[in-house]
Amino acid sequence: MQGPERFLTDLGVTLPCAVDPSKQAVFDTAHRVLVNHEAYFVSSGEALLTFVAEPYKFSGKVTDPVSLVRFQPNDLSPRRSHGGRLFFFETNQTAAAFDGNLEMYGIPRPMMKEKT
Repeated sequence: MQGPERFLTDLGVTLPCAVDPSKQAVFDTAHRVLVNHEAYFVSSGEALLTFVAEPYKFSGKVTDPVSLVRFQPNDLSPRRSHGGRLFFFETNQTAAAFDGNLEMYGIPRPMMKEKT
């Protein structure tokens, strides 16, 4: 699967850096962080290191890949790495379900639900 960099560039899209919104994000794989099924772009190597150290501070809401509920992760949220991306989970139960079926939950699915 191809990343969004080429399409964003072709469309002339600009985005602020996920870490430092006063700077413009760079659209290439070296400046991209994948969290759950979302891509975040940063402006520099330093910003990338900052994002990776505490991604929950910069990601905003993400979708639990098992329950499909959108939630704000924090430093206590269960997390896993799979296929070159970081996944946060709403609960330990959804993290365990993910562990039991990586092929099913490691790819994006429709029907995300907002947590109420």
